[in-house]
Amino acid sequence: MKASQSLSRIRMPAEWERHAACLILFPHNAATFRLSLAQPQVLRVARTIATVGQEPVILFANDEMETFRLRELLKLDENIRVLTCPSNDTWARDTAPTFVTLNDGDGQNNELLLRGLDWDFNAYGGAEEGCYWPCCLDQKVAATMCRQISDVGILAEPIESLPISLVLEGGSIHTDGEGTILTTRECLLNNNRNPSMSRQEIEEIILCNTGCTKMIWLSDGLANDDDTNGHVDNFACFIRPGHVLLAWTDDEVYDTENYVRCRAALQILQKERDARERNLTVDKLYLPTPMTYSQEVVDSLNSCISGPNIAARHAGERLAASYINFYIANGAVIVPQFDDDVYDSKAIETLEELFPAHKVVGVSSKEILIGGGNIHCITQQVPSLL
Repeated sequence: MKASQSLSRIRMPAEWERHAACLILFPHNAATFRLSLAQPQVLRVARTIATVGQEPVILFANDEMETFRLRELLKLDENIRVLTCPSNDTWARDTAPTFVTLNDGDGQNNELLLRGLDWDFNAYGGAEEGCYWPCCLDQKVAATMCRQISDVGILAEPIESLPISLVLEGGSIHTDGEGTILTTRECLLNNNRNPSMSRQEIEEIILCNTGCTKMIWLSDGLANDDDTNGHVDNFACFIRPGHVLLAWTDDEVYDTENYVRCRAALQILQKERDARERNLTVDKLYLPTPMTYSQEVVDSLNSCISGPNIAARHAGERLAASYINFYIANGAVIVPQFDDDVYDSKAIETLEELFPAHKVVGVSSKEILIGGGNIHCITQQVPSLL
C-alpha cells in the first residue's frame, strides 16, 4: 500500500549509507545470556565494527560500575566509547532510536537534522506474551541514548527524540532508503502489539514518521522466531534499492516450515514493486543447519529466571538462526557464524559477491543467538549527516 502523500522532508536512510556511529547495549541479563560467553562475543562484534568496519562504536553499559570496568578493558580501543544507559536487555535494534533525517526548511540553505524515533515498546508482547515484563528501563532507552549522544557531541546538533504511540521494534522494519519499508504481518499485525489498530492505521503511522511511501508485507518471518513474532531483520532485508536478500533453505524434510515460508515470501517479492515502481531482484542467503537448545544451556538460563514474566527456554527448542542478521558497517559487513562447517563459509561467500565494496567478516555469535537474537539485533546505526 502507498501513503497518500510523499513526506520529502523526512527520510529513513538505508543501512548501507554512511554511519556516524553504531550503538550497542552490553549484555547484563543472566536470564537471557550465558554472560561469561556472550559478553566476549558482543565485544568482538563491537571491535570488528570499530576497526574493520571503520565506524565509531558507542557501547552502553547498564550501570556506572560496569561503565568503569568496560572503560578500563577498552582503554586501548580508540574507536569505542563507553557510556551508561540502564536497560532490561540488550536488543538495541529494537529499543534504541530508529533514526531518520529531517530537512529543516524549504529554502536553498536547508539544514539536515537527525531525529530519533522512540516507538512504544512492550517487550515483544506485553504482560501476557512478552519475553519479559515490565520493561520500564527498555522503554526509556531511546530517549536516554538521544540525550547521551547529544551530550558527548557525536554530531554537531542535538538529536531530537520523538515518542510515537505505536508498539513497534526496530527489527520489525527494514528500508531501502528510497521510500520502501519491508515488514511481516506475523509481527506488526500480531494482536499482542496494537490490537485496536487496523493494518492501514499502523501503516500510516510508520510511513508518516519515516517519510516512506510504500510498505511491502511478507506473511511471516523465520520459523521459530517466537520471541519477536517474526521480525523481518532475521528473514529478509534490502541490500540496495530494488534488491532484497531472502533467507532460504532447500531442506524440505528437517526444515519444513522454513522451506514453505521462504517460498511464500519469494512469491510475494516477485509480484511486488517498490516505492519507485521498480520490480524487485531477490537473492537467497542459505540458512544454517537447524540448531536447538541443549539441556545444559536451558538449565543455565532457566536457573537465572527470577520471576514469572521472563520467557523460559526448553531443551530441543529450535533456535531462530539466520545469516540475514548481519550488520552493514561503513567498511565491512559483519555476519554471524554458528560453527556450521557448510553454511558459515557459504554465507560469507554469498555476501562477498553482493557487497564487493565491503570487507565481509564472520564473527562467532552463537551465544548471542542463544539469547534470542544476533548481530543485527544488538546494533543500531546512527546515520551520518555529512
